[in-house]
Amino acid sequence: RLLVKTIEMGGSSCMKFGQWISMRPDVIAGDIIQALTQLRQDAPSHSFKHTRKQIETSFGKKLEEIFEEIDEKPVASGTIAQVHRARLKPEYALKGHDGKMITEVAVKVQHPAVIAETFVDIDIMFKGASLILPVPFSKSEFVAGMQRQINFEWEAYNLLKFKKNFKEEIVNGEIIFPEVSRELLAPQVLVEGWVNGHTISELFDGKNPCTTNEKGPKFTEKRSVEDLKVDRSKFHRLKQYKQKMGDWAKTVFNANVKMFLKHNFVHGDMHAGNVMVSEDHPGSVVVIDAGCTCKLEEVVRPKFETFLNAMCEGNSEQIADTLIDFNKKDTKQANISKFKTSITTTVKKFVGAPGQAPDGEPVKIGALLTAVMKELQKHEMMLRSDVAMSLVTLGLTEGLIKQLDPTFDCVKSVYRYLIGEHLKEQENLKLANVLGQW
Repeated sequence: RLLVKTIEMGGSSCMKFGQWISMRPDVIAGDIIQALTQLRQDAPSHSFKHTRKQIETSFGKKLEEIFEEIDEKPVASGTIAQVHRARLKPEYALKGHDGKMITEVAVKVQHPAVIAETFVDIDIMFKGASLILPVPFSKSEFVAGMQRQINFEWEAYNLLKFKKNFKEEIVNGEIIFPEVSRELLAPQVLVEGWVNGHTISELFDGKNPCTTNEKGPKFTEKRSVEDLKVDRSKFHRLKQYKQKMGDWAKTVFNANVKMFLKHNFVHGDMHAGNVMVSEDHPGSVVVIDAGCTCKLEEVVRPKFETFLNAMCEGNSEQIADTLIDFNKKDTKQANISKFKTSITTTVKKFVGAPGQAPDGEPVKIGALLTAVMKELQKHEMMLRSDVAMSLVTLGLTEGLIKQLDPTFDCVKSVYRYLIGEHLKEQENLKLANVLGQW
């Protein structure tokens, strides 16, 4: 608690620093990781006076010239910015993929002094942190990541790129990325289409939808009548959505496989708070907050795919060898040998026959990744940052998928995807040969 409180007092850059560290279980101890995940919760909000000033300074217009109305109270606040609900004047309306005009929007406004806090104390922060724990990324990596996250033009770029990459799925109603205003866009202000719905985390506050309990949460002396009404409302809403959750899990899985294996452009923070279900389009999954993305260097991609395949098959030798290739530290040979042995033992706990756990159930990739990360830390190894971020993102996504559908078999689904892509390649090759002969 003291660590988290100290980091929060350090401002936005310190909190982002803590969030980055929390995504490196290959280097940082589990209890510290657990504490630092609290930094992803709601952060303090700034005044509406600052929101008004930032919008008017960014666009050179009065607030009333842009918006019909804007809620002074933010609907959410994070380490970098807060979000207000608003309605645009018709001349600033956004055009949806279906041609309809959108005036209901979310306005993301950066907190005051974020830029100053971010770059003034980075040297001090790195020196101080290195005295108490191993910093699992370079200063240049952190600065580059912060520069992108505090410039909302990058987030707009990410959203537009995701919309392009998933054009077919958007038309089919499987997935939604919010529309972005290119006209009302600045480094400190982002205007995007409002999503009328609920985050997955909000829905699951209503407890497990698979329960046989039909009435929902029970009354206790510790829970007020109003709280009970809210909890039961969430519970019944969740029960209504229960039959769609398997489809949502499949959509999240398909989207991530495509991000990882086809586009090499991955949403880096796809947890239950950043995935929504829309009341207007209940069959669609809505992905928000695209400020954090990750990608692998091209030279690493083949080895990363080999690693994923080895994880699915339980090939401990290949898992160990690829992780050793990804190791950035000058690790002692004795530790490397012990690491190989420990990986063999670890993998046997999670994988029996290829694609199956020892008990015949689907392999729990997230749990296996966590165990492997612990072995990396134990044997004083450190993964290259692009691989580490990708693996943490993979584990985060599997957790969301399992939350939506505990029976979903990620390993079998990966196999199906790879086989499907292989068949497509073969068909394209045949077509190319026919055209070549013609």
